[in-house]
Amino acid sequence: MHSKKKTIADVSSWANMMDDLLTHIARLTRSPRHHIRMTAVCRSWRASLADQKINFPAVCLMLREGGNCDNYNFYSMWEEIFDELDLPELRGRRYWGSPFGWLVSHGLNCEIRLFNPFSRATFPLPKNHSLIEKLILSINPEEPNSNCIVFAIYWGFLDRRYIAFAKPGDLAWRTLSYDGNDNDDGFKFLIDDAIYFKGNFYGCLNTGEIVLFEDLHGAHPKAVEFAPQPPNFHGGRTCYLFALGENLCMTCRDPCDDDDDYECNGYTIFKLDMDTKSWEKIYSLGDRSLFLGNCCTFTVAAADYPGCKPNCIYSTEESIHVESIGIYEVEKNRDKDIGLEPFPMSKQVEHLLPSLSPPVWIIPYPL
Repeated sequence: MHSKKKTIADVSSWANMMDDLLTHIARLTRSPRHHIRMTAVCRSWRASLADQKINFPAVCLMLREGGNCDNYNFYSMWEEIFDELDLPELRGRRYWGSPFGWLVSHGLNCEIRLFNPFSRATFPLPKNHSLIEKLILSINPEEPNSNCIVFAIYWGFLDRRYIAFAKPGDLAWRTLSYDGNDNDDGFKFLIDDAIYFKGNFYGCLNTGEIVLFEDLHGAHPKAVEFAPQPPNFHGGRTCYLFALGENLCMTCRDPCDDDDDYECNGYTIFKLDMDTKSWEKIYSLGDRSLFLGNCCTFTVAAADYPGCKPNCIYSTEESIHVESIGIYEVEKNRDKDIGLEPFPMSKQVEHLLPSLSPPVWIIPYPL
């Protein structure tokens, strides 16, 4: 009996593969790399796999290649290059990472949107014509009954920094007023970071004070004083807010003796007592890893994310300079000023760093 070899041409159209079979194959691969490549085959595969989530417990550093190309590399904390994606959707845009697999991006046309680089899903946000300093995503917009809010920290009149917020689908941003006291310089509300914590939204000022955002769904949203600055607080560097278990914490980079913007002596960490509004200086993150920089500030349990070291701060400090990307081991620096240690990257990653787009931390498939 004459046998005939099957070729690709004999196979029915790959685009018409049954959804059930395609998702079954995707589940069997158990590989983020293969999952991403399957979504890139064609539109029908991308649509079929849009809701097919896999757990990929890794924090990635997203880096853009130089030049005018649309290639982005995702450097895994426990592999070398995780994968490369062609993302024309980010052309001409600045973006901020998150622990939810989503980016918040801002274009030259002042358009702002949520974008998932892995599923290619997107949610529109209102335009903002101001100079954006940071965009912060409160929660995963894909969660059931998600009440996701995006905060925009931006520069306004007379170099004053303001904060506004919006939800996907809103027609305009709403600016938060501030009830704090003005000082001789004109405006005290220089906000550095914001966080959704235990059902409320908080912000930290450059001066170390904590504000509570009130009436976000009402007629007069505002920021009110919640907690004073920590004792002996030395500001001047960006402050970051983060959750450490049941506690709200803040950290900021210690001032450098020589005022070198790209050198870091270390970080000081404070824990807030929400009842007494008092601060305690702490010297450990426990089993958590903290991620700072061009992203929503977040922590992860190091044991759940291979490659992460517990009690460490991973920082890009919102800069494109190699010197500002590194790891700060809290315990090791308790009695010694070792400072930021270089982030371990392969040679093929290092050439990506001199880019106009700062690297961002992102968790592609959060647990």
